[in-house]
Amino acid sequence: MNGDRSRSESALLPGEGAKPLQPASAISTKMTTRADDDGPLSNRYNSNKALETASPSGIGSALHQGFRKDAARPMPDDTTRFAEPLAPPLPSPSPPGFEPHPWARGGHAQTIMGRYLPGRRFEFESQPHEIDLGDGDRLCVLESVPPGWLAGSPAAVLIHGLAGNARALYLVRLAGRLLELGVRVVRMNLRGAGEGFGLARGIYHSGRSGDVRAVVDWLANRAPGSPIGVVGFSLGASIALRLVAEADVPAPAALDCLVAANPPIDLLACSLRMRERRNRIYDRSFARWLRAEAVRLHQRFPELGTPDLRGVRSIYEFDDRYTAPRNGFASAEDYYTRCAAGPFVSRIRIPGLVVHAADDPLIPIEAFRDVVFPSNIEFDLRETGGHMGFISRSPWRGDHRWLETRIADWLAHRWGLG
Repeated sequence: MNGDRSRSESALLPGEGAKPLQPASAISTKMTTRADDDGPLSNRYNSNKALETASPSGIGSALHQGFRKDAARPMPDDTTRFAEPLAPPLPSPSPPGFEPHPWARGGHAQTIMGRYLPGRRFEFESQPHEIDLGDGDRLCVLESVPPGWLAGSPAAVLIHGLAGNARALYLVRLAGRLLELGVRVVRMNLRGAGEGFGLARGIYHSGRSGDVRAVVDWLANRAPGSPIGVVGFSLGASIALRLVAEADVPAPAALDCLVAANPPIDLLACSLRMRERRNRIYDRSFARWLRAEAVRLHQRFPELGTPDLRGVRSIYEFDDRYTAPRNGFASAEDYYTRCAAGPFVSRIRIPGLVVHAADDPLIPIEAFRDVVFPSNIEFDLRETGGHMGFISRSPWRGDHRWLETRIADWLAHRWGLG
Protein backbone atom coordinates (compact mmCIF):
# COMPACT_ATOMS: atom_id res chain seq x y z
CA MET A 1 0.00 0.00 0.00
CA ASN A 2 1.45 3.36 -0.99
CA GLY A 3 1.87 6.22 1.45
CA ASP A 4 3.73 9.45 1.81
CA ARG A 5 5.82 11.11 4.44
CA SER A 6 7.09 14.67 4.32
CA ARG A 7 10.79 15.04 5.02
CA SER A 8 12.94 17.78 6.43
CA GLU A 9 16.38 16.42 5.72
CA SER A 10 18.30 15.54 2.59
CA ALA A 11 19.00 11.88 1.78
CA LEU A 12 18.96 9.56 -1.24
CA LEU A 13 18.17 5.80 -0.61
CA PRO A 14 16.40 3.51 1.93
CA GLY A 15 18.55 3.05 5.02
CA GLU A 16 16.28 1.60 7.64
CA GLY A 17 13.38 -0.56 6.59
CA ALA A 18 10.00 0.95 5.90
CA LYS A 19 9.04 3.21 8.81
CA PRO A 20 5.54 4.08 9.93
CA LEU A 21 4.21 6.70 7.57
CA GLN A 22 3.05 10.01 9.01
CA PRO A 23 0.51 12.45 7.57
CA ALA A 24 2.13 15.11 5.44
CA SER A 25 0.65 17.84 7.63
CA ALA A 26 2.33 16.43 10.73
CA ILE A 27 5.90 17.25 9.73
CA SER A 28 5.48 19.34 6.61
CA THR A 29 8.34 21.56 5.47
CA LYS A 30 9.13 23.89 2.64
CA MET A 31 12.51 24.09 1.02
CA THR A 32 14.83 26.51 -0.63
CA THR A 33 16.15 25.16 -3.89
CA ARG A 34 18.41 26.44 -6.61
CA ALA A 35 17.76 24.44 -9.71
CA ASP A 36 20.86 25.73 -11.44
CA ASP A 37 22.84 23.09 -9.53
CA ASP A 38 20.95 20.45 -11.53
CA GLY A 39 21.24 18.18 -8.52
CA PRO A 40 20.07 17.83 -4.93
CA LEU A 41 21.28 20.37 -2.40
CA SER A 42 22.03 18.97 1.02
CA ASN A 43 20.53 20.46 4.16
CA ARG A 44 18.93 23.42 2.44
CA TYR A 45 15.39 22.98 3.75
CA ASN A 46 13.86 25.88 5.66
CA SER A 47 10.59 27.69 6.13
CA ASN A 48 11.07 30.23 3.35
CA LYS A 49 9.52 30.25 -0.10
CA ALA A 50 11.30 27.86 -2.41
CA LEU A 51 13.35 29.56 -5.09
CA GLU A 52 13.40 27.51 -8.26
CA THR A 53 15.86 28.82 -10.83
CA ALA A 54 15.63 27.68 -14.42
CA SER A 55 17.80 28.65 -17.36
CA PRO A 56 16.51 31.27 -19.52
CA SER A 57 6.89 22.56 -38.66
CA GLY A 58 6.45 18.94 -39.02
CA ILE A 59 9.10 16.90 -40.75
CA GLY A 60 8.88 16.27 -44.48
CA SER A 61 7.04 13.31 -45.94
CA ALA A 62 10.28 11.61 -46.96
CA LEU A 63 11.32 11.26 -43.33
CA HIS A 64 7.87 9.96 -42.47
CA GLN A 65 8.25 6.95 -44.75
CA GLY A 66 8.42 3.85 -42.66
CA PHE A 67 6.45 5.39 -39.76
CA ARG A 68 2.96 4.01 -39.22
CA LYS A 69 -0.07 5.33 -37.40
CA ASP A 70 -3.41 3.61 -36.75
CA ALA A 71 -6.98 4.71 -38.33
CA ALA A 72 -3.18 16.01 -2.84
CA ARG A 73 -3.79 17.58 -1.21
CA PRO A 74 -5.79 15.96 1.70
CA MET A 75 -9.22 14.53 1.02
CA PRO A 76 -11.71 17.40 0.72
CA ASP A 77 -13.75 18.57 3.71
CA ASP A 78 -16.76 20.83 3.99
CA THR A 79 -14.68 23.93 3.30
CA THR A 80 -13.08 22.61 0.12
CA ARG A 81 -13.70 24.60 -3.04
CA PHE A 82 -14.12 22.59 -6.22
CA ALA A 83 -13.30 23.69 -9.72
CA GLU A 84 -16.00 23.87 -12.32
CA PRO A 85 -15.95 20.84 -14.62
CA LEU A 86 -13.22 21.11 -17.20
CA ALA A 87 -14.26 22.30 -20.61
CA PRO A 88 -14.18 19.63 -23.33
CA PRO A 89 -10.63 19.16 -24.65
CA LEU A 90 -9.82 21.68 -27.34
CA PRO A 91 -8.53 20.46 -30.69
CA SER A 92 -4.75 20.29 -30.60
CA PRO A 93 -3.47 23.38 -32.44
CA SER A 94 -0.81 23.27 -35.09
CA PRO A 95 2.39 24.36 -33.34
CA PRO A 96 4.71 26.76 -35.13
CA GLY A 97 7.43 25.17 -37.20
CA PHE A 98 10.72 24.66 -35.42
CA GLU A 99 13.63 26.58 -36.90
CA PRO A 100 16.89 26.05 -35.00
CA HIS A 101 18.82 28.94 -33.57
CA PRO A 102 21.73 29.86 -35.88
CA TRP A 103 24.16 29.15 -33.04
CA ALA A 104 22.74 25.65 -32.57
CA ARG A 105 22.56 23.94 -35.93
CA GLY A 106 22.76 20.15 -35.84
CA GLY A 107 21.84 17.57 -33.26
CA HIS A 108 24.97 17.84 -31.13
CA ALA A 109 24.83 21.65 -30.96
CA GLN A 110 21.15 21.55 -30.04
CA THR A 111 21.80 18.94 -27.34
CA ILE A 112 24.66 20.88 -25.77
CA MET A 113 22.96 24.27 -25.94
CA GLY A 114 19.78 22.77 -24.53
CA ARG A 115 21.78 21.51 -21.57
CA TYR A 116 23.77 24.65 -20.77
CA LEU A 117 21.79 27.65 -22.03
CA PRO A 118 20.78 29.84 -19.06
CA GLY A 119 17.30 31.20 -18.87
CA ARG A 120 14.25 32.28 -16.95
CA ARG A 121 13.94 32.21 -13.16
CA PHE A 122 10.85 30.80 -11.45
CA GLU A 123 9.82 31.19 -7.82
CA PHE A 124 7.42 28.70 -6.32
CA GLU A 125 7.05 26.58 -3.22
CA SER A 126 7.98 22.90 -3.26
CA GLN A 127 6.91 20.43 -0.62
CA PRO A 128 8.94 17.19 -0.32
CA HIS A 129 7.09 13.93 0.30
CA GLU A 130 8.28 10.35 0.64
CA ILE A 131 6.24 7.67 -1.10
CA ASP A 132 6.34 4.03 -0.01
CA LEU A 133 6.93 1.66 -2.94
CA GLY A 134 5.72 -1.44 -1.11
CA ASP A 135 8.99 -3.36 -1.23
CA GLY A 136 10.93 -1.65 1.56
CA ASP A 137 12.08 1.19 -0.71
CA ARG A 138 10.76 4.74 -0.85
CA LEU A 139 11.23 7.65 -3.21
CA CYS A 140 10.89 11.40 -2.83
CA VAL A 141 8.73 13.79 -4.85
CA LEU A 142 8.53 17.59 -4.82
CA GLU A 143 4.97 18.91 -4.94
CA SER A 144 3.97 22.47 -5.91
CA VAL A 145 0.42 23.82 -5.77
CA PRO A 146 -0.44 27.06 -7.59
CA PRO A 147 -2.34 29.78 -5.68
CA GLY A 148 -6.08 29.27 -5.85
CA TRP A 149 -5.84 25.70 -7.06
CA LEU A 150 -9.25 24.01 -6.77
CA ALA A 151 -10.07 20.35 -6.27
CA GLY A 152 -10.72 18.77 -9.64
CA SER A 153 -8.28 21.03 -11.48
CA PRO A 154 -5.52 19.37 -13.55
CA ALA A 155 -2.33 17.96 -12.07
CA ALA A 156 0.89 16.68 -13.65
CA VAL A 157 3.70 14.28 -12.73
CA LEU A 158 7.06 15.20 -14.29
CA ILE A 159 9.77 12.52 -14.70
CA HIS A 160 13.46 13.21 -15.29
CA GLY A 161 15.91 11.30 -17.46
CA LEU A 162 19.09 9.33 -16.81
CA ALA A 163 21.47 11.10 -14.40
CA GLY A 164 18.79 13.63 -13.53
CA ASN A 165 16.53 14.32 -10.58
CA ALA A 166 13.52 16.43 -9.64
CA ARG A 167 15.67 19.59 -9.65
CA ALA A 168 16.81 19.14 -13.25
CA LEU A 169 16.48 22.44 -15.07
CA TYR A 170 14.06 21.16 -17.69
CA LEU A 171 11.69 19.91 -15.00
CA VAL A 172 11.86 23.18 -13.08
CA ARG A 173 11.21 25.25 -16.20
CA LEU A 174 8.24 23.12 -17.24
CA ALA A 175 6.90 23.10 -13.69
CA GLY A 176 7.03 26.89 -13.64
CA ARG A 177 5.09 27.09 -16.88
CA LEU A 178 2.44 24.65 -15.71
CA LEU A 179 2.02 26.38 -12.37
CA GLU A 180 1.37 29.63 -14.24
CA LEU A 181 -1.42 27.78 -16.07
CA GLY A 182 -2.92 26.67 -12.75
CA VAL A 183 -1.71 23.05 -12.87
CA ARG A 184 -0.67 21.26 -9.69
CA VAL A 185 2.80 19.79 -10.28
CA VAL A 186 4.67 16.85 -8.77
CA ARG A 187 8.31 16.51 -9.82
CA MET A 188 9.36 12.93 -9.30
CA ASN A 189 12.76 11.68 -8.20
CA LEU A 190 13.05 8.21 -9.67
CA ARG A 191 14.01 5.50 -7.21
CA GLY A 192 17.26 6.49 -5.46
CA ALA A 193 17.62 9.83 -7.26
CA GLY A 194 17.78 13.35 -5.84
CA GLU A 195 16.43 13.72 -2.33
CA GLY A 196 15.47 10.05 -2.53
CA PHE A 197 19.06 8.88 -2.11
CA GLY A 198 19.22 6.86 1.09
CA LEU A 199 15.57 5.81 0.85
CA ALA A 200 16.02 2.84 -1.48
CA ARG A 201 18.47 0.02 -1.86
CA GLY A 202 17.14 -0.56 -5.36
CA ILE A 203 17.90 1.57 -8.42
CA TYR A 204 15.75 3.02 -11.17
CA HIS A 205 15.77 1.64 -14.70
CA SER A 206 13.58 1.67 -17.81
CA GLY A 207 11.27 -1.03 -16.51
CA ARG A 208 10.32 0.72 -13.27
CA SER A 209 6.87 1.80 -14.44
CA GLY A 210 5.43 0.61 -11.13
CA ASP A 211 7.23 3.44 -9.34
CA VAL A 212 5.51 6.04 -11.53
CA ARG A 213 2.22 4.22 -10.96
CA ALA A 214 2.75 4.60 -7.19
CA VAL A 215 3.27 8.36 -7.61
CA VAL A 216 0.19 8.76 -9.82
CA ASP A 217 -1.93 6.80 -7.32
CA TRP A 218 -0.55 8.91 -4.46
CA LEU A 219 -1.37 12.13 -6.31
CA ALA A 220 -4.85 10.87 -7.21
CA ASN A 221 -5.55 10.33 -3.51
CA ARG A 222 -4.38 13.86 -2.68
CA ALA A 223 -6.25 15.45 -5.59
CA PRO A 224 -9.44 13.40 -6.04
CA GLY A 225 -11.27 14.06 -9.27
CA SER A 226 -8.32 15.78 -10.95
CA PRO A 227 -7.18 14.67 -14.41
CA ILE A 228 -3.50 13.76 -14.18
CA GLY A 229 -0.98 14.05 -16.97
CA VAL A 230 2.38 12.29 -16.93
CA VAL A 231 5.28 14.02 -18.68
CA GLY A 232 8.57 12.18 -19.15
CA PHE A 233 11.90 13.25 -20.60
CA SER A 234 14.32 10.78 -22.21
CA LEU A 235 14.51 7.70 -19.93
CA GLY A 236 11.55 9.11 -17.98
CA ALA A 237 9.62 9.30 -21.25
CA SER A 238 10.24 5.61 -21.92
CA ILE A 239 9.00 4.71 -18.43
CA ALA A 240 5.89 6.85 -18.93
CA LEU A 241 5.09 5.10 -22.20
CA ARG A 242 5.41 1.69 -20.57
CA LEU A 243 3.17 2.77 -17.70
CA VAL A 244 0.21 3.51 -19.95
CA ALA A 245 0.89 0.70 -22.44
CA GLU A 246 1.26 -2.32 -20.17
CA ALA A 247 -1.61 -4.71 -20.79
CA ASP A 248 -1.27 -6.79 -17.62
CA VAL A 249 -1.85 -3.84 -15.26
CA PRO A 250 -4.46 -1.23 -16.26
CA ALA A 251 -3.29 2.39 -16.21
CA PRO A 252 -4.37 4.38 -13.13
CA ALA A 253 -7.95 5.59 -13.52
CA ALA A 254 -6.97 9.22 -12.85
CA LEU A 255 -4.39 9.20 -15.65
CA ASP A 256 -5.74 11.49 -18.36
CA CYS A 257 -2.87 11.89 -20.81
CA LEU A 258 0.87 11.56 -21.31
CA VAL A 259 3.70 13.43 -22.98
CA ALA A 260 7.00 11.78 -23.93
CA ALA A 261 9.98 13.88 -25.03
CA ASN A 262 12.85 12.15 -26.84
CA PRO A 263 12.03 8.65 -25.53
CA PRO A 264 14.65 5.89 -26.02
CA ILE A 265 12.01 3.73 -27.66
CA ASP A 266 14.47 0.89 -28.47
CA LEU A 267 16.99 0.50 -25.65
CA LEU A 268 19.37 -1.80 -27.53
CA ALA A 269 19.48 0.50 -30.56
CA CYS A 270 20.17 3.46 -28.27
CA SER A 271 22.94 1.58 -26.49
CA LEU A 272 24.60 0.76 -29.81
CA ARG A 273 24.27 4.39 -30.93
CA MET A 274 25.94 5.58 -27.74
CA ARG A 275 28.95 3.35 -28.44
CA GLU A 276 29.64 5.02 -31.79
CA ARG A 277 32.84 7.03 -31.90
CA ARG A 278 31.03 10.36 -32.33
CA ASN A 279 29.03 9.73 -29.16
CA ARG A 280 31.87 8.43 -27.01
CA ILE A 281 31.98 11.58 -24.89
CA TYR A 282 28.33 11.12 -23.93
CA ASP A 283 28.71 7.41 -23.27
CA ARG A 284 31.75 7.76 -21.04
CA SER A 285 30.26 10.70 -19.17
CA PHE A 286 27.12 8.73 -18.35
CA ALA A 287 29.20 5.66 -17.44
CA ARG A 288 31.33 7.69 -15.00
CA TRP A 289 28.21 9.05 -13.35
CA LEU A 290 26.60 5.61 -13.12
CA ARG A 291 29.73 4.07 -11.59
CA ALA A 292 29.99 6.84 -9.02
CA GLU A 293 26.32 6.51 -8.06
CA ALA A 294 26.63 2.73 -7.68
CA VAL A 295 29.67 3.11 -5.43
CA ARG A 296 27.90 5.76 -3.36
CA LEU A 297 24.85 3.53 -2.97
CA HIS A 298 26.91 0.57 -1.80
CA GLN A 299 28.78 2.77 0.65
CA ARG A 300 25.44 3.90 2.04
CA PHE A 301 24.32 0.26 2.34
CA PRO A 302 27.44 -1.86 3.04
CA GLU A 303 25.29 -5.01 3.19
CA LEU A 304 24.93 -4.74 -0.60
CA GLY A 305 28.60 -5.65 -0.93
CA THR A 306 31.20 -4.04 -3.16
CA PRO A 307 30.21 -3.65 -6.83
CA ASP A 308 32.75 -4.89 -9.36
CA LEU A 309 32.77 -2.11 -11.93
CA ARG A 310 36.41 -2.31 -12.98
CA GLY A 311 36.79 -1.56 -16.67
CA VAL A 312 33.21 -0.32 -17.09
CA ARG A 313 33.42 2.58 -19.55
CA SER A 314 30.09 2.51 -21.35
CA ILE A 315 26.39 2.41 -20.52
CA TYR A 316 26.14 -1.03 -22.11
CA GLU A 317 28.93 -2.40 -19.91
CA PHE A 318 27.35 -0.87 -16.82
CA ASP A 319 23.95 -2.35 -17.63
CA ASP A 320 25.48 -5.75 -18.37
CA ARG A 321 27.61 -5.82 -15.21
CA TYR A 322 25.32 -4.02 -12.76
CA THR A 323 21.79 -2.99 -13.84
CA ALA A 324 20.84 -6.39 -15.28
CA PRO A 325 22.04 -8.70 -12.48
CA ARG A 326 20.76 -6.39 -9.74
CA ASN A 327 17.28 -6.42 -11.25
CA GLY A 328 16.83 -10.02 -12.30
CA PHE A 329 17.79 -9.75 -15.97
CA ALA A 330 20.11 -12.26 -17.61
CA SER A 331 22.15 -9.63 -19.45
CA ALA A 332 22.06 -6.11 -20.83
CA GLU A 333 20.36 -7.44 -23.98
CA ASP A 334 17.72 -9.19 -21.87
CA TYR A 335 17.11 -5.98 -19.93
CA TYR A 336 16.87 -3.89 -23.11
CA THR A 337 14.51 -6.35 -24.79
CA ARG A 338 12.16 -6.76 -21.86
CA CYS A 339 12.00 -3.09 -20.89
CA ALA A 340 11.84 -1.33 -24.28
CA ALA A 341 8.66 0.72 -24.71
CA GLY A 342 8.41 0.43 -28.49
CA PRO A 343 6.57 -2.91 -28.77
CA PHE A 344 3.87 -1.74 -26.35
CA VAL A 345 3.06 1.72 -27.73
CA SER A 346 0.21 0.47 -29.92
CA ARG A 347 -1.68 -0.53 -26.76
CA ILE A 348 -1.92 3.03 -25.41
CA ARG A 349 -5.54 4.11 -25.07
CA ILE A 350 -5.28 7.60 -23.55
CA PRO A 351 -4.41 10.80 -25.46
CA GLY A 352 -0.74 11.61 -25.74
CA LEU A 353 2.05 13.53 -27.42
CA VAL A 354 5.46 12.15 -28.39
CA VAL A 355 8.07 14.66 -29.51
CA HIS A 356 11.34 13.62 -31.12
CA ALA A 357 14.04 14.99 -33.42
CA ALA A 358 15.47 13.08 -36.36
CA ASP A 359 18.97 14.34 -35.51
CA ASP A 360 18.91 13.26 -31.86
CA PRO A 361 22.50 12.04 -31.42
CA LEU A 362 21.57 9.57 -28.66
CA ILE A 363 18.37 7.99 -30.02
CA PRO A 364 18.52 6.81 -33.64
CA ILE A 365 15.55 7.72 -35.80
CA GLU A 366 15.55 4.18 -37.19
CA ALA A 367 14.34 2.97 -33.77
CA PHE A 368 10.94 4.50 -34.51
CA ARG A 369 10.37 2.95 -37.92
CA ASP A 370 8.55 -0.12 -36.65
CA VAL A 371 6.67 1.64 -33.86
CA VAL A 372 2.91 1.75 -34.38
CA PHE A 373 1.46 4.90 -32.84
CA PRO A 374 -2.30 4.62 -32.30
CA SER A 375 -4.55 7.42 -33.50
CA ASN A 376 -4.82 8.90 -29.99
CA ILE A 377 -1.06 9.56 -29.88
CA GLU A 378 0.32 12.56 -31.74
CA PHE A 379 3.84 11.80 -32.95
CA ASP A 380 5.59 15.12 -33.58
CA LEU A 381 8.82 14.34 -35.42
CA ARG A 382 11.07 17.27 -36.28
CA GLU A 383 14.04 17.31 -38.62
CA THR A 384 16.27 18.88 -35.99
CA GLY A 385 16.26 19.60 -32.28
CA GLY A 386 18.84 17.20 -30.87
CA HIS A 387 18.28 15.41 -27.58
CA MET A 388 16.02 17.60 -25.45
CA GLY A 389 17.41 20.70 -27.12
CA PHE A 390 14.95 22.37 -29.49
CA ILE A 391 16.46 25.85 -29.10
CA SER A 392 14.60 27.94 -31.66
CA ARG A 393 15.63 30.90 -33.78
CA SER A 394 12.52 32.88 -32.86
CA PRO A 395 10.80 32.81 -29.49
CA TRP A 396 7.45 31.10 -29.09
CA ARG A 397 5.35 32.57 -26.30
CA GLY A 398 8.39 34.56 -25.26
CA ASP A 399 10.80 31.64 -25.03
CA HIS A 400 13.41 30.09 -27.34
CA ARG A 401 12.94 26.70 -25.65
CA TRP A 402 10.51 25.27 -28.18
CA LEU A 403 10.15 21.82 -26.58
CA GLU A 404 8.97 23.01 -23.18
CA THR A 405 6.61 25.51 -24.79
CA ARG A 406 5.24 22.74 -27.01
CA ILE A 407 4.52 20.52 -24.01
CA ALA A 408 2.88 23.24 -21.93
CA ASP A 409 0.84 24.39 -24.93
CA TRP A 410 -0.39 20.85 -25.67
CA LEU A 411 -1.44 20.30 -22.04
CA ALA A 412 -3.14 23.71 -21.90
CA HIS A 413 -5.27 22.81 -24.91
CA ARG A 414 -5.90 19.32 -23.62
CA TRP A 415 -7.31 20.73 -20.37
CA GLY A 416 -8.91 23.89 -21.79
CA LEU A 417 -6.61 26.23 -19.86
CA GLY A 418 -5.90 29.83 -20.80
